[in-house]
Amino acid sequence: MAKDSDDEKASGSTPSVFISYASLDSAIAESTCEALEKAGVRCWIAPRDVTPGAFYGDEIVHAIDAAKAIVLILSQNAATSPHVLREVERAASKRHAVISLRIDKGPLPAGLEYFLNTSQWLDASSGDTSRALPKLVSAVGAAIQAPTVTPTGLPTARALAPAVAAISPKGLVFVVASVVGLALVGFAADRLWLSSHRAAAIPTTTPVASAPVPSTAAPVIPEKSVAVLPFVDMSEKKDQEYFSDGLSEELIDILTKVPELRVPARTSSFYFKGKQATLTDIAKALGVTHVLEGSVRKSGSALRVTAQLIRVDNGYHIWSETYDRNQEDVFKIQDDIARAVVDKLRLTLLGGEVPRPNSAVVNPQV
Repeated sequence: MAKDSDDEKASGSTPSVFISYASLDSAIAESTCEALEKAGVRCWIAPRDVTPGAFYGDEIVHAIDAAKAIVLILSQNAATSPHVLREVERAASKRHAVISLRIDKGPLPAGLEYFLNTSQWLDASSGDTSRALPKLVSAVGAAIQAPTVTPTGLPTARALAPAVAAISPKGLVFVVASVVGLALVGFAADRLWLSSHRAAAIPTTTPVASAPVPSTAAPVIPEKSVAVLPFVDMSEKKDQEYFSDGLSEELIDILTKVPELRVPARTSSFYFKGKQATLTDIAKALGVTHVLEGSVRKSGSALRVTAQLIRVDNGYHIWSETYDRNQEDVFKIQDDIARAVVDKLRLTLLGGEVPRPNSAVVNPQV
């Protein structure tokens, strides 16, 4: 299967199907992927298709966005996996078809069941998944060939074309005549309404000069303003959310003590956690010029934090820094990294030092 993947990557084609599964179900996921690719359906599956050296989370998101459908290996293992829930939620937000291959009778959490309540399920809970694979291949083929649907649920013009072609000539003439008649009636009603309102608007006495209406100017966003977004937990086990949220809160707390800076409160910044919103939308909603975001990754006892400051109006990074630490005292690490990041930010935006009582700056280790 690795050789087939290399050939497909070389061809530059985009995978049509994303395979979502828990790590304990990797054997079934790989056999499912192999069956689909033998049928000519190119798949994206981790870790096979993860680019070496790339951020794992970024690769997952891009693969889901580019796919036309997602195949979920549905099991008790998947039901308790946070990353599987995120993958299904992402696919649902992109309105991708989700085809589930259920391999056991384990109960589903409410969150996962919510996103799967309209998806197609294939039952292989008896243990013989090979018998269900032909049906899965057929279902996937139908899903990726389905006509494009608009966000409102209406078929696009390409999907409507066969229906229009099926109308008989007499029926088509009737439809066109009806549309033209309705348009004429609407035009006449509009003209009548406009004439009556114009007559009512003619003054009977000399009008008094009206005062000029003041123009509403757009609110000015302060140049020295920054929103701290929740840092993303990109650890393999997804078990560093407590640390990443705490680091974001520590940064907000320190920055709010800098008088020259405007910093939205935690409640405002954390509102966008997990939501599909662009940095431009977030900055506009919070009224800031800059956004500070980052990620947390853990491997063993090693902890790597990446922070980056972005100017939203042009999308350029002002600076980016990586901090490597050994996870010993969580609160001390949060404090050290937060103050180092704030020092950088203060120098960038304000050109000064941040007061650090009873604490020294910890230089980042790149």
